[in-house]
Amino acid sequence: MKNLVFGGATGKGLAHLRNLDTVADPGVTRRDGRWWMVLGGMQAEERVIHLYAAQSSKLDAGWQIITSPDDPRQAARLAEPPPSGAWDATGYHCPSYARGRDAGGAVIERIYYASSAEWGSLYGPYQIGFLQWDGTRWVRHPEPVFTASHPWERGTVLEPNVLYDEGAWLLRYTAGLAVDGRPSTGSAESGDGISGWRRRGQPESNRFDALVAHDGDGFALITSRHPLDSVFTPEHGLWRARGGSPHGSWKPARHIVRTIDGTPWHDAGVWKPTAVADGRRRAVFFTVAQRSDNPYAPALGVGGIILGEAQA
Repeated sequence: MKNLVFGGATGKGLAHLRNLDTVADPGVTRRDGRWWMVLGGMQAEERVIHLYAAQSSKLDAGWQIITSPDDPRQAARLAEPPPSGAWDATGYHCPSYARGRDAGGAVIERIYYASSAEWGSLYGPYQIGFLQWDGTRWVRHPEPVFTASHPWERGTVLEPNVLYDEGAWLLRYTAGLAVDGRPSTGSAESGDGISGWRRRGQPESNRFDALVAHDGDGFALITSRHPLDSVFTPEHGLWRARGGSPHGSWKPARHIVRTIDGTPWHDAGVWKPTAVADGRRRAVFFTVAQRSDNPYAPALGVGGIILGEAQA
């Protein structure tokens, strides 16, 4: 299976909604007995990115946006927007769901995101913060928890992808877009996912995203290659590698989604992957961009691919 899940030029799965016409940046997990997807979303002319959710009983079909109990045409927001004038006043960009544990062993659910105080540029500068589930609602942590501090990060960090493993919160992130449009990805870890972040390894250039996910008895590293000038080559798209540790070493990567393979609903780019396992199958969901009548604003959406046992 490789198909468009939401959005695109046709507004798949969104046309019946009065308050949501664009979604992107999925984060997928198993939650409350169903597959659950967090999404960033907006309505035309809106200036704040909100969080929404979708759910399905199957990974490869049946996804629906969760709506208000009182109005099936109103997409339900997961959280209140940030306050006006806050460091994250533009909303919850590129969300990443992560589940971990606190020092006492209790489960913690978070949605990490990047944001900025104002819309000076689509590329930042950004910082990274999170919301946390308190058992009833998603509560916004008031301050950013990860900020650019190294020269190579060039003043901005975004595209967080977070994994909890063996007592540590592991962050993969993107930097550098606000200065010259050349992305690089970095890695950091923290004992509590809030403070004491320690950078690991060296940045990887020409990568728009990097995601590490549990994958059977090992880990998968999924990277996106996406040029901001939209001049695509055969190497652009999503790549997947496997390894025995979340820090590598990684086996040679395999191209799993090619931007320019003749598929109309992602012919303007793919990025921000999320990955889950369902038995012997592996599913990867990702942001897609489709060429539209407006050359400056491609139609965004969410796509998905199911990898069988032989491919995984």
